[in-house]
Amino acid sequence: MHAPEHVPFLCPAGHRLDPGRVIVGWSPCVCPPCDERGRGLRGHRTYLCLDCKDEHVTTKCYLPHHVPSKGAEYRWP
Repeated sequence: MHAPEHVPFLCPAGHRLDPGRVIVGWSPCVCPPCDERGRGLRGHRTYLCLDCKDEHVTTKCYLPHHVPSKGAEYRWP
């Protein structure tokens, strides 16, 4: 059984990620933090702040945090 996942309460701009004001998604990735999670869990839970979107800004949180692999081009999932 896996430990419960931490859920952010605020976006990086300081908006509250309340129900109806955030879109929760999934982005497959094999960066080191995701690769350690094992098969079927290799990716990031994403949180898109709709208050930021209303202000024409894209603010997305990734859990676990994205870390590029050594020697790989710097690329977000």
